[in-house]
Amino acid sequence: MKIRKRLPDGTFGPLEEVFPTQIDETVLMMLEALAGQQEQIIQLQEEIEVLKGGKA
Repeated sequence: MKIRKRLPDGTFGPLEEVFPTQIDETVLMMLEALAGQQEQIIQLQEEIEVLKGGKA
């Protein structure tokens, strides 16, 4: 993935590679697991709000 970083003068600099083209499969699995846990946390927080009488 490439991005352009903002320079001190406010303009965009050249395209820079921000992630390696090859990612370790273990790291990818870990990130997917973390994303799944985050979704579960959000869902549980919404359920807690409903049980407290708030809006979800």
